[in-house]
Amino acid sequence: MNILLKSLREVEAHFKKKATMASNLLDMVGQGEKAHGFLTGTMDDGWDVTVGFFNDKARYVRFKKRTATKWTEGDLRAVLMQIGPYSNWSRSPADSDYFDYAEKQGDDVIASATGWQTPARTRAFIYVPVVPGEIGIMPDKTAVDQKP
Repeated sequence: MNILLKSLREVEAHFKKKATMASNLLDMVGQGEKAHGFLTGTMDDGWDVTVGFFNDKARYVRFKKRTATKWTEGDLRAVLMQIGPYSNWSRSPADSDYFDYAEKQGDDVIASATGWQTPARTRAFIYVPVVPGEIGIMPDKTAVDQKP
């Protein structure tokens, strides 16, 4: 899996740039949340990416289009493939706002994530809800979608 469960250094290597400070999206500072940002593209296009860390592991990522244009299937695929191969993602039903990621080794799931992309908004949010021995995260979709 790319980005999620990686260290800040590994995420910076993925984007080939240094992170900037970013606003926390889950309001869990007391539980160790730290967020970092990455801008891709130009001022007229590209992505504003926020990555949230707990215990120095990336647990969530939000992709926000830098333009106000509607999301396309291509936008969603581009975002999902930043996490892992598109073939590892599923949506059910096919027009759902929600999607799930499962990376397998044989029959065993070795990494998973979940998230959503709301058609009315120009952003997607993907996260790892549970990591053994670490705090669980339960994002409030409406609250996260309203964050700038």
